[in-house]
Amino acid sequence: MNSPQKGVSRIVRGLSVIDGAGVRLHRIIGSPRLNYVDPFVLLDEFKSDNPKDYIAGFPDHPHRGIETITYMISGNFRHKDSRGGGGLLAPGCVQWMTAGKGIIHSEMPEMKDGQLWGYQLWLTLAAKDKMIEPRYQHLNPEDIPAVRQKGVTVKLISGSYEGTSGPALTEFPVSYFDVTLKKDSRFQVPPAQGENSFLYVHSGAVAVEVDDQTQPVSSGELALLADEARVSIRGSEEPSGFLYFSAAPHNEPIVRGGPFVMNSDEEIRQAFLDYQTGRLF
Repeated sequence: MNSPQKGVSRIVRGLSVIDGAGVRLHRIIGSPRLNYVDPFVLLDEFKSDNPKDYIAGFPDHPHRGIETITYMISGNFRHKDSRGGGGLLAPGCVQWMTAGKGIIHSEMPEMKDGQLWGYQLWLTLAAKDKMIEPRYQHLNPEDIPAVRQKGVTVKLISGSYEGTSGPALTEFPVSYFDVTLKKDSRFQVPPAQGENSFLYVHSGAVAVEVDDQTQPVSSGELALLADEARVSIRGSEEPSGFLYFSAAPHNEPIVRGGPFVMNSDEEIRQAFLDYQTGRLF
């Protein structure tokens, strides 16, 4: 692959991993190839028509210090948590869970036409918000607006685009869009100075364009966007699609410990102790 051009600082392809009770995933962020993009600390794609790849699901497990966002394209997940939240995540649904000081939840697949396809994103909370009260949001497909213009469809889970805002309530400003392009149609990336912005191509292929320079990005690749004044994404195939993310970094230490993301090793040890002694939440 050619070296990244103007507009793209890095291109990364994820790793195949096994998580939960034996679920096969494509880990895009949270691997040795790309540890994090502050404040994004994990991005997984689960996509398979083989039930053996995902049927074991994610039984009860804890979280602290993060928000977890699950977005379903096809198939179902049944969610339950220790705060009484839960429901069925059907195609097009989003679950935005703020773990805060602690929560225990499960996410178990339910067969739907033999295929499961979706994404889980983790956002690390700022140090001042690590121990806030947990919160659960369930968004149905009809709750999520779409902006349509010149061969481009932008579904807005959170953040704003062309005067339309996504419905998710966030602890800090985060843009999370699902963009579909017809061939040669263009998505104009919103100005995001000082933010970390990237896209993950899930269908077809796109070209990141700045001035007279073009960087191709293929399905299964993440492109970290450089801090440019004007960046556009052009569809190279029919159709093409990608997830777009952007947020300002917290610029704080990020320390992982399994399902916990805190700011120090001591805080991670305390999270494990609280979980083991029933004081996580």
